[in-house]
Amino acid sequence: MSDPGLGLPCVLNRRWQVVERLGQGGMGTVYLSNDLNLPNLGDSKRSCVVKQLRDDFFRQEDRERAIQFFFREAQVLSALSHPNIVAILDFFQEEGKSYLIMEYVRGKNLHEMLMERGEPFFNEEVIDWAIQVCEVLHYLHTHDPPVIYRDLKPSNIMIDERNQVKLVDFGIARPFEESEDNTHVVSQGYSPPEQYWGAADPRSDVYALGCTMYFLLTGKDSLALTVSNPKKLNADVNDTLDRIVQRATQQDVWSRYQSALEMKEELIFLRSKIQPKAKQSKSKIWIIAAAAIGLVVVSSLVFAKVQSDHEMVEQEAANYRQMRAQAEQEKMLFKIGNQSKQQNNLPSSANQGAFHIQQSKPASSKKQYLPVNDESMLTDSQGLFDR
Repeated sequence: MSDPGLGLPCVLNRRWQVVERLGQGGMGTVYLSNDLNLPNLGDSKRSCVVKQLRDDFFRQEDRERAIQFFFREAQVLSALSHPNIVAILDFFQEEGKSYLIMEYVRGKNLHEMLMERGEPFFNEEVIDWAIQVCEVLHYLHTHDPPVIYRDLKPSNIMIDERNQVKLVDFGIARPFEESEDNTHVVSQGYSPPEQYWGAADPRSDVYALGCTMYFLLTGKDSLALTVSNPKKLNADVNDTLDRIVQRATQQDVWSRYQSALEMKEELIFLRSKIQPKAKQSKSKIWIIAAAAIGLVVVSSLVFAKVQSDHEMVEQEAANYRQMRAQAEQEKMLFKIGNQSKQQNNLPSSANQGAFHIQQSKPASSKKQYLPVNDESMLTDSQGLFDR
């Protein structure tokens, strides 16, 4: 990979190995680099950002002004230590160019996140981020000496992998002196009226936070020098949250929150009212889901029991029909057996008579007469005729 400013890869100040260009800003170019002094760490832990001040200004006064801001950023950052502020690691000049080495934040800025999302963020998300910004603004404003950020906007608020806010780009931040005639540097749609003539104070950062919240809730930049009312564009914006944004973006500094801490307290109170409802809704969803699962299980058991009972009844009916058929068959066989037995149990005299009749039939066509003096034959014949 090549770059018009630096030939990549390269090593700066015998320590910072520049490996990739990350982007171009108004004040310079930003690169991804590794710290060669920490060879035992992986690339992810050694990663840092190199910010190179641009040197292609047409006017000398613009160049001097840029160098002034660049040095001021280094001085401001070196005096700060806060988990929501990007940390400075080194500052040096090499071959006539100025470099600032800073902590590398793994994440995206809020402007990029909303553009990728394609729709406004939810109330709860905006409230959480705004509370974190209020915390870091309170730290800056109460620092010794106090620091005015002056460039708070979505593109300067990074969200890391833990959903934590990181303020970056302190190029126009400066120590605050009430008697100082401040330089008027503005960001269209985010700077308050007083910043246009160089009279920024801590309430100017509060105004910029309100405009940033408007962008996150609507997806639109706020109009310059106007009170922001996000609910007009997004009906889902909470009424209290809408009033907080309106108060933060009042044109009169005395009508705004007088400190970031005051604004933070209202946001925390609002979050405490919104989150229990959200948790309650989630609990209801889980209860309904559990009830539905229970109903399905019970229904399955009941169906299985009914099916089992039905199969048992069908089996018993089949067994009964089989027993009935077997009984009918046995009854029929018994009846046939009785009839046969009755025929076989005829009186023996009848059988004998029949036998004697058959025996009395002549073997030939000749007539034969029974002998009169044969008493046994006469007796059998007489018995046959008697029947």
